[in-house]
Amino acid sequence: MAATNVPGLRRRQQDRTALSDKLMTRAAISLLVDRGLAGTTLAAIGTNAGYSRGLATHRFGSKSGLLAHVLGYLSGEWLRRLDTAVGVKKGLAALRSAIDALALYMVEEPDELRVMYLLWYQSLDPGAEFRANVAAVHEAQRRDLAEWIRQGQVSGEIHRGIDPKQAAMMLAASIAGVVFQWLVTPSLSVADLHRQLKKDMTRLLVKGREL
Repeated sequence: MAATNVPGLRRRQQDRTALSDKLMTRAAISLLVDRGLAGTTLAAIGTNAGYSRGLATHRFGSKSGLLAHVLGYLSGEWLRRLDTAVGVKKGLAALRSAIDALALYMVEEPDELRVMYLLWYQSLDPGAEFRANVAAVHEAQRRDLAEWIRQGQVSGEIHRGIDPKQAAMMLAASIAGVVFQWLVTPSLSVADLHRQLKKDMTRLLVKGREL
């Protein structure tokens, strides 16, 4: 029997691979925050994670492949936080919980959020291989927002004259804008931004007024 077919050995190999992926992902996030896209290399990621200079290249193939992996990881982490915060809530309760989760993410994991936005804006480059991934994430976000808005309309807590898709687009744009302003100017109060975003949402959805 080949050694790779031994269940215990295979499990240990899988665990080591998962650990190295995790460490290299964290190293990539740290390097992207400190050095930016141009200063982040596969060799530096492998070394900073405590492995050989070539392991990141072997694992991810190219810098674009590594960036796509990091973006997938960060998107998954954000969705996990969002799912935990929203749970089975609907309508306004779901929307408020989503905004609360964002404010908490800004405070607890600012580096993750900064890298996520860095990669989102990098996807505007026509040559970015992961731009379709970013578009899919934003489409899913707008879809969730629209569904929560429709639920609120059914329950009567959200103005029935609002177009859920249009309102979702405006709310998503407001959320992205708030985070971008904070990333550019970290001295801005997360609590104040969070409070204002909730007020704007109420004005848009409950009172049926434009932002």
